[in-house]
Amino acid sequence: MRWGYSHLYRVLVGSLPSFWALSYYALDHPWVFRVWQPLRRRWNDLIASRFVQWVRAAQPDVVIATHFFPADALGAARKAGRLTSRLIVVITDLFPHRFWLVPGADAVVVGSHETSVLCQQRGIKADRIHVLGIPIGLGSGSSADRSLIAHKLDVDPGRLTVLVVSGGMGLGPMRHLVRRLVALEAVRPHQLQLLVVCGQNEQLAHRFRELSAASAMPVRVFGFVDTLRELMLVSDLVVTKAGGMTIMEALALGLPMVFCGVIPGQERFNAAYVVARHAGVMVGNVDEAVGAILRVLDDPSQLEAMRARAAALGKPQAASDLVERLLVASGHGTS
Repeated sequence: MRWGYSHLYRVLVGSLPSFWALSYYALDHPWVFRVWQPLRRRWNDLIASRFVQWVRAAQPDVVIATHFFPADALGAARKAGRLTSRLIVVITDLFPHRFWLVPGADAVVVGSHETSVLCQQRGIKADRIHVLGIPIGLGSGSSADRSLIAHKLDVDPGRLTVLVVSGGMGLGPMRHLVRRLVALEAVRPHQLQLLVVCGQNEQLAHRFRELSAASAMPVRVFGFVDTLRELMLVSDLVVTKAGGMTIMEALALGLPMVFCGVIPGQERFNAAYVVARHAGVMVGNVDEAVGAILRVLDDPSQLEAMRARAAALGKPQAASDLVERLLVASGHGTS
């Protein structure tokens, strides 16, 4: 499971995106899901047997599932009477695919009112749904923190800082996009700088470091990072796919987004939510992405308006709200 899941996902979204989209939408169709779910349940029971045993042995008061696989496996264990822990499911996308929905969950945490409505339409009781936002890592975002991080990364305050992120696997049109942005230094000198996160794609990171060494534009290249928030703190704009966690981290910091290389399925729904509220734009190719960045370079007021709308959508306290409302208020401590 640990090896196959990530490799299969990489192949599907990287080489067979149309097949991935077809599978995603088909399995979300109520009739297809009704036929498929019993087979999925048997498979999950088999794969998760040792995991469920481990949870039972730990005897937790509460289990918080932030992925649909443990949510389904533990929901089935509860239904069968093999687990007595309270189950909270946190949907980490803004669209609740039916794989996420566990009818027996005590609470379902969602990121938006629209997600809540869809959950209710799909059979989850309204009193079990909590619109708290998708929990993200907490941390200070003060101007002092920004200045410290900017100094550490040698960020030039006189340039627009664009953060380019392509997920943990470094997929999408990232290579072409970064080269196009670096080439802007010739026509827009001293206006732009890049922070580039390549995830686990070490080959891509190596190539970008070579590009950075030969470029007059400041380009900082990172592999897989667990401090994406720090990079967001010192950025003016992020070019990214549309993972639910990345979106929520950006909104919490009031960081506008340009969605490029969006994967069909959950990411398209995630991006549509932000775009509809004018906190980001979705582009179809690298040329459009470069154009979107040039527009905010030429019109800073557009960037500020997007920043304000992003901040209005952000829920930076989602994690603490979950603890206060669903753990402390229910009698479970925070230890």
